[in-house]
Amino acid sequence: MSRISIVTDSSVRFPAKSIAYQYPLSIAPMGIRCGVTTIEDRGDVDINAYHSTIEECQSVPKIEPFSIDQMASIYARLQSESDQILSIHTSAGLCDAVANAQAASQRFLGKTKIQVIDSQSVSYGLGLLIQAVVGAASQGADFDSLIRLTRNIIPRLYMVFFMHDLFYLEENQFISRSQAILGDMLEIIPFLTLEDGKMTPMEKVRSRTRAVEKLIEFVLEFSSVEHIAILQEGSHPTQESLSIIERLRPIYPDVSISTTSYGACLTAYLGLDSLGIVILEAM
Repeated sequence: MSRISIVTDSSVRFPAKSIAYQYPLSIAPMGIRCGVTTIEDRGDVDINAYHSTIEECQSVPKIEPFSIDQMASIYARLQSESDQILSIHTSAGLCDAVANAQAASQRFLGKTKIQVIDSQSVSYGLGLLIQAVVGAASQGADFDSLIRLTRNIIPRLYMVFFMHDLFYLEENQFISRSQAILGDMLEIIPFLTLEDGKMTPMEKVRSRTRAVEKLIEFVLEFSSVEHIAILQEGSHPTQESLSIIERLRPIYPDVSISTTSYGACLTAYLGLDSLGIVILEAM
């Protein structure tokens, strides 16, 4: 039982042709609840297909992480294959995934070594982290080395988004109702950043064109970058995303730049038709 088992959750998004697709990962289910409808968050589920469902929600969708029992079931299955389990999950600042994984791990004390880590990230940020860990595990890194690698990468992951709908800021209690109404009247576009694992409001701009420029300016603050990803609502690159890649490619000719859907879980904070950037800063 020497193989190290790696567990994550289904908010994760990986780069195309990622080594993570070849590794026997265990992925716990995540989703969002919109009224009586539950939408699974999986890499093969395009949130565009649920656009009207989310749009017609009477309130902001809520993230539904895996339960303690669901995670305990995964750990029990892996126990027969490995005595070392590294469990890396969506930020504790966004949902209870980490707390539920920690509670489940308590059932295996003295039986299996389980390390639960808060990624302080989500979606593609979590995917870049898991990809690096899987790559190291595939090359024979031991358990403690994988934990150190994980903790080394977490502070090098950056995520920033702009939002199309102030309703989500209001419902998540970032702004008041009066601020939301005034912002809509002024056609304000707000930015959020994932900082220390929590969504934090940043600055605001007055047009989507200016918002795209601010995303590009954010990337240009980094002199050494390992990976850049543009997060959008749907899976297929939009003209907006392609134009950002066109602007960034000459500046970062050797850096992988990709696009993907930000997925259902982030929809609970960003709503629809938002756009974001994920950066993995180089060592």
